[in-house]
Amino acid sequence: MAKKNEKEDSLKLYKQILEDIRQRKFSKIYVLAGEEPYYSDVIIEALSSTVLSPSQKDFNYSVLYGTDTDAGQVVSLCRRYPVESDYQLIILKEAQQLSSLQQFEYYLAAPAPDTVLVLSFTDKGLDKRTTFYKKLNGVATVLESYALDEWKVPGWIVDYVKEQGYEIESDAAQLLAQSTGASLRKIVLEIDKLFKGIDTKTITVKDVEVNIGISRDFNAFELCKAIGERNLQKCYTIAEVFGNNPKKYPIQATLGAMFYYFNLLLTLHAHLKGGREFAAAAAKSGIFGPQRIAEYRTTASNFSLIKSMNIISLIEDCDYRSKSNAGGYASDGAMLNELLAKIFSL
Repeated sequence: MAKKNEKEDSLKLYKQILEDIRQRKFSKIYVLAGEEPYYSDVIIEALSSTVLSPSQKDFNYSVLYGTDTDAGQVVSLCRRYPVESDYQLIILKEAQQLSSLQQFEYYLAAPAPDTVLVLSFTDKGLDKRTTFYKKLNGVATVLESYALDEWKVPGWIVDYVKEQGYEIESDAAQLLAQSTGASLRKIVLEIDKLFKGIDTKTITVKDVEVNIGISRDFNAFELCKAIGERNLQKCYTIAEVFGNNPKKYPIQATLGAMFYYFNLLLTLHAHLKGGREFAAAAAKSGIFGPQRIAEYRTTASNFSLIKSMNIISLIEDCDYRSKSNAGGYASDGAMLNELLAKIFSL
């Protein structure tokens, strides 16, 4: 599992690569790999729209696939001279399908100065023990991406929507995260669907329900709200639906939403301890809108700072057990019911 600083460094590098591309500071070789292919998609799109003008692409732009070629053919293309252009752009997708990378090892020793080569290893990390990886050092720009932590997905959605010139309610972001999981490719597709389906610049919970096809009655968003209200009957009703449909409602996604919800509550309590009025503390915590503020006012009255900390600890423990042998033979539904029982016993 990647360490926190590795994920942060990877994200910083990703942003730096995009900035360099915008400034036409191109590397001779890009090696894109890792768990989250979305970052590779964005970098490839940025290079495709920046390195060459539309008129230059006819003779200087090649997209190949590892299933249909070999390293030797790609290297031969790299050695060609560009036609009426400063560069040629060669993109190899699904590079993990190549039988051998040895020809690239030779190319790394003397890459063509007027070729921009992109090697994209879809859903695959790089073996740092190989000669190929060791020869990349100082020659290529290497990005190894990591999957987004599930509890960070709602925040990522909020930031992405803002970058596109829209706003999204925090409830709507959480509901969308519950539906999509942590796949950024899927998230972006669903957000683009939302943009086409709304007439305003603000995405609401209703927009998500209508355009993405989510039942508000049975989702992690409503589960968290029911916990905040200490509505045991509704909680166990939702938990039963989740338990009977583990593929549609994976427990990791549910726990991620719960962690996000109660982490906000913990932040709210911290600001309240600092002497702020409730509305000001809510705004400082990232809780906006009359309904959302009223919801968290109820939740905060039912679960104190100490209880909020205990709940987060319980969620983390359940998450660990769901991903390891510590859970034994317990089903997702059984673990979720046990978690709810522990929360309501606080």
